[in-house]
Amino acid sequence: MPTVLYAEDDRDCRELFAFTLRLHEYDVYEAINGAQAVQIVRDEPVDLVILDVRMPMMTGYDAARMIAGEAPHIPIMFLSAKGLQREVQTAFGCGPTVVDYLVKPVSPDQLVGRVDQVLQVSRTAGLEAVRQESLAREENVYVQR
Repeated sequence: MPTVLYAEDDRDCRELFAFTLRLHEYDVYEAINGAQAVQIVRDEPVDLVILDVRMPMMTGYDAARMIAGEAPHIPIMFLSAKGLQREVQTAFGCGPTVVDYLVKPVSPDQLVGRVDQVLQVSRTAGLEAVRQESLAREENVYVQR
């Protein structure tokens, strides 16, 4: 059973997405800030990290940088209400293990589908393949705007 770490300071959002992931047979660790997320990655086996951008104590960006440096095999996704191009670029600039950036609102089923896809592609084709697909998608989004 794959293990996901979901770091989000909004309790309702975190609990909804964690519950949905568990329904789809994922083990889920929950963190309320970036510092707690980094500590969980240090202490527990994790297959995927999902980070909000703005959290207390340590931002998602800072947590991603630390996790990417300490656990370069773990894919990192961002799930944030902030979707400006510079924010997305900052997220992908946190390290080569940042493979996706989703902008809220996202339905729980959309999140599970993307988690499934990220884990499957990263296992078969590698983190860089997921990252390049996501970057291409983001580029198309900003070209269309």
